[in-house]
Amino acid sequence: MFWKELIIQSRVVGALILREGLTLHGRHGLGFLWVVAEPLMFATPVLIMWSMIRTPYEHGVQVMGIAWSGYLPILLFRHLGGRILLFIRANAGLLYHRRVTILDLFLARAALEIASNLITLFLVFCIFYLAGELDPPVNMPMFFFGYFMMIWWCVAVALIMGAISERIEWIDKVWMPYSYMYLVFSGFMYLADWLPPPIRNLALYQPSLQAYEMIRAGLFGTAIRTYYDPAYTATFLAAMTCLGLWLMREGRKYVVVE
Repeated sequence: MFWKELIIQSRVVGALILREGLTLHGRHGLGFLWVVAEPLMFATPVLIMWSMIRTPYEHGVQVMGIAWSGYLPILLFRHLGGRILLFIRANAGLLYHRRVTILDLFLARAALEIASNLITLFLVFCIFYLAGELDPPVNMPMFFFGYFMMIWWCVAVALIMGAISERIEWIDKVWMPYSYMYLVFSGFMYLADWLPPPIRNLALYQPSLQAYEMIRAGLFGTAIRTYYDPAYTATFLAAMTCLGLWLMREGRKYVVVE
């Protein structure tokens, strides 16, 4: 019975993913291909600019490696967080279907953004690898483990923000400036080893910096010194996820259909 229900709900989520893609990008022109083309258009020019204005190596580290491994997670954080705001309200009509739940709606949007980001990550790597600007990760399992933690972080934040946005109307006005300030302290542009020890100790409480450190450990290996604690990061993210699910559980009663 459990597996039967799971299969049914997976089909529901699959149908919602297709609906999300068509709603966002339509059927004309590139259509569903915009799922990948849009983040690719964001990422490629930024990384090309980095390669033109920065030296190939800084602090003995390949600059393009830092930029590539840093900017794609930023895109996921901003796009997923932005598109999950008021998502229950926007899809309230679908909740009249018995099989469709709030979590299904969230999973559909999250899955679409994550798939888009991962495909873009691979395509951008191929472009800059062929151009001689990027080297493959030294430790592939660690790289993908760190990226998994980064995805988990983005999903946990989106869960909380999506649930809160139905309760507090102005939260969507706060998200945009916050998502820009996030660039500074997320760990996108620096390694923890570059920070003074007192600041580093405080900064490492951030799950995003911990995830970035794991990603860079996989990318550069022992060529750099990294600081991370997978047990701490997983515990922190599990607590955030539980909070987000708890907030979302009661989200439906806060929905105001306009």
